[in-house]
Amino acid sequence: MSPRLRCLLLPLSASLLLPHFASSAISADRPNIVWIVSEDNSKHYLKLFDPEGTEAPNIEALAREGITFTRAFSNAPVCSVARTTLATGCYAPRLGTMSHRRLEPAKLPEGLRIFSGLLREAGYYTSNNSKEDYNTAKDPAAWDDSSKKASWRNRPDPAQPFFHMESHAESHESSLHFDPAVMATEKTAHDPDKVTLPPYFPDTPLFRYTKARYLDRIRLIDDIVGATVAKLEADGLLDDTIIFYFGDHGGVLPRSKGYLYETGLHVPLVIRIPEKWQYLSPLAPGSSSEAFVSFIDFGPTVLHLAGVKVPDLMDGRPFLGEGITPASLATRDSAFGSSDRFDEKYDLSRSLRKGDWKYVRNYQPYQPEALQNNYRYQMAAYREWRDLYDEGRLGADQRSFFQSKSPEALYDLARDPHETRNLAADPAHRDRLLAMRSDLRERLKAMPDLGFYPESVLVAEAMGDPVAWGRARAPEIAELIDTADLMLAPFAESEEALLGALKSENANVRFRAATVCSAYGVQATELVETARTLLRDDQVPVRIRAAEFLALAGAIDPRPTLVTIHNGTENPVERLIALQSAALFHEHAPVAHPFEASAFTPAKPGSEGERRLVYFAGEWLGNPKGKK
Repeated sequence: MSPRLRCLLLPLSASLLLPHFASSAISADRPNIVWIVSEDNSKHYLKLFDPEGTEAPNIEALAREGITFTRAFSNAPVCSVARTTLATGCYAPRLGTMSHRRLEPAKLPEGLRIFSGLLREAGYYTSNNSKEDYNTAKDPAAWDDSSKKASWRNRPDPAQPFFHMESHAESHESSLHFDPAVMATEKTAHDPDKVTLPPYFPDTPLFRYTKARYLDRIRLIDDIVGATVAKLEADGLLDDTIIFYFGDHGGVLPRSKGYLYETGLHVPLVIRIPEKWQYLSPLAPGSSSEAFVSFIDFGPTVLHLAGVKVPDLMDGRPFLGEGITPASLATRDSAFGSSDRFDEKYDLSRSLRKGDWKYVRNYQPYQPEALQNNYRYQMAAYREWRDLYDEGRLGADQRSFFQSKSPEALYDLARDPHETRNLAADPAHRDRLLAMRSDLRERLKAMPDLGFYPESVLVAEAMGDPVAWGRARAPEIAELIDTADLMLAPFAESEEALLGALKSENANVRFRAATVCSAYGVQATELVETARTLLRDDQVPVRIRAAEFLALAGAIDPRPTLVTIHNGTENPVERLIALQSAALFHEHAPVAHPFEASAFTPAKPGSEGERRLVYFAGEWLGNPKGKK
């Protein structure tokens, strides 16, 4: 251990420094591995990665003795989806685990397990303290101990190698659920007047205080990192242990967690590899790497470091360990992201970053990013942002969060790190746009991506083995993706194919075609009469999308139709999809159609559906004005 790192750890509580085992270091033939995970923070809050971040002395000390990965990514911008990806090494849309707060757990295919269970089989002691939050069925053999008391110190044999994961909620989104009144009494260590806000935020005292408060939370995380390193040092294990520090996805100020911006996906990652295990590292201590690594790769990397075979069913590949070279790292230049349902709020977006270019495909672009999510709007900054929008007091960059999205976006991150300048329509970048569009489309088809089905179909048919279910339907998924991409052309060019899709014998194609019509809105008025016939469709999701399109085209008042559809089905997932459309028209559609909660059949207490009804009633937590 370097004198510099040891010096940083000296102020910690003496109780942490008492050895749990014998003071002599344990000699092992396989490395111990520890993951220290901070919840809900992107790389933008640490000065090690971003000049606008805070100093983090303990994390910076790890970096001086390790590798700083400047291009590390979660594959999804929210907890359960990101953590399932970490645990399985697989893309969530392939596993059917892409929706946050699962309505039904997905069963993993034969031959795929949570990687900590594979480590256990190989002789590792595995402990998790303590958050799991997986969208898969629980694997009782995944951990020796997964609890608030879990620690490597509890392993029965001190010579046994271990994998330990610990997650820390001090930086979680909920840390910013404060009453604005506390601004007068609870001062922040970081000066709000000195923080820098991105251009898409309104520059207000509340936003400045919120960011300063969050920078304070990151300093708490840094203290925790130091404490964990101190425990390893006290146990004589530091020189035998590879340490990962990273964030579990981006966040957590508005327009980050839940969204495919860099603030939602780009995470901090530092890995300290002690001298004993340096032969497993392609880079020297103190190095910084621009190699793209993402959460699908973390589990395979740990398995490879431990000498355990990586299952063929995993999508990720190791970026550390024997056989990994600087040249192989240099070939890693892309990262995939997905965003689907977040609690009661549905979305369907996919992203592909290659180098400094980012392509985003929004498959439901008529739904603004600001669409209500009750949990998210507990944050006072979210509520103030919306109030300022309602009052017409925002600039163009600040308003876009509340407006419909473009079906596709192209960002030059080197010149536009805040992703406010969409270059998709710029002729100068047409070739790049087409290449990245094609690349993403082929990745989704090869996956294949289950997100193109209504969630009600997946819950009813797929969760017993989503991977096999999707593989058997790969040709249909390809057709759904091609149908969705009709919205990328001018309506006149897509009209004939779209009309055929609306009349397809396949209900899933009809659903996707009606979604495309919603994206066109008033441009697709020539398809209104065809869409009216879908109001009598035998599949509820198709009826919902038809009603949505007809309302966006100005042909109907959506309230009677959506209420009738909702109350006419007993399926809670179909009801939730109908309530999503109702939420759009309640506040964000070009013509507002406010809904009354009392019009709907009551939802199960505590369910996502109830969140929507509480919102319509104007009684949701975090709505101090009682605003409907």
